[in-house]
Amino acid sequence: MSDHDVFEAERIAIERMVAQGYRIYAVREHLEGAHVIWGHPDLPEEKQEQYVGTASGRKWFSHILIRQLQEQRGA
Repeated sequence: MSDHDVFEAERIAIERMVAQGYRIYAVREHLEGAHVIWGHPDLPEEKQEQYVGTASGRKWFSHILIRQLQEQRGA
């Protein structure tokens, strides 16, 4: 699978989490990618973990995280 195909799969998975109401709770970065921990505001005990390995996927979840932080600040 090409890097673009891998990124598209990661992007779709990220967008699915956002559509289900999950928010980024934590991120663990390492040399091989990142693990994004998702939390749902209505289900505080439930956490979902997603591996993001492409550079474009990491940029995409960073964009989502920045948007979340702006919403929290009321921007």
